Amino acid sequence: MPVGVAGLERFHSQAAGIALDIEAFGADQAIWLGVMGALGYPRNKRAFRKLATRVDWQMASSYGDSAELARLLMRADGLREGKGEGAYGTELTGSAPQWVRPWGRPANAPASRIKAISALVTIWKASGGIARAFEIAVTNAQKPRDLSTALRPVELIETDGVTVLGAARAAEITVNVMLPAVLAMATQESVIRPDVTHLKNRSTELFSTHPKLGENSATKEAVVALGMDYEIPKIRNARDQQGLISLYREMFRHGIGPRQPRLPGV
Repeated sequence: MPVGVAGLERFHSQAAGIALDIEAFGADQAIWLGVMGALGYPRNKRAFRKLATRVDWQMASSYGDSAELARLLMRADGLREGKGEGAYGTELTGSAPQWVRPWGRPANAPASRIKAISALVTIWKASGGIARAFEIAVTNAQKPRDLSTALRPVELIETDGVTVLGAARAAEITVNVMLPAVLAMATQESVIRPDVTHLKNRSTELFSTHPKLGENSATKEAVVALGMDYEIPKIRNARDQQGLISLYREMFRHGIGPRQPRLPGV
């Protein structure tokens, strides 16, 4: 299977997963879960998603001040017990997430990520919610890089003292959450709007042409493992990169390791 085809299959699979969350929790909360999960890299994805259930979109968007929201999230994360009381004495339900250390660079620490996402919530709220903000971003984007403005607004970048999502993390969220989420919303049978066909096509097109994401352990391992027995094609964009990861995972799901005769679907 060509990596590009595998990448599109992965894209549609991600959209289907988000669609299930939309059905269960509504579009804003489903995408909030996806975005928060993407802040944690694989090792802390569950922890950030748990935080997004403890402080759900409805609660987060009720805060008009990003600093107050950040304090609430940092109380809810359980990492600073007894510190950072949330504004208005907000009661939190459920237990705190279980975190996996180390964080690596300071910018990867939960506190930094929480401050960065808190600064975005009021902006998304003003657009009609996180789901609507992502739809607008996809509709208005002339090229894939334009999508980053929904996650790295110029007004935040140019404001001193504001923690902003890094470009690499914003790109990860764009490819793995924003674009599949917009596709999921556009393909819901209950949604009947004149722009849904455009959103379907545009989200797929932007995904297919989005520049490659930064290298990580999964992409590096995939190249090494698959490259032992197969000629790895040139990875031109994020779609190809996602396909490479998909084929690598498929190989191990079928119990086939490197240097064995064939890779499923190839």
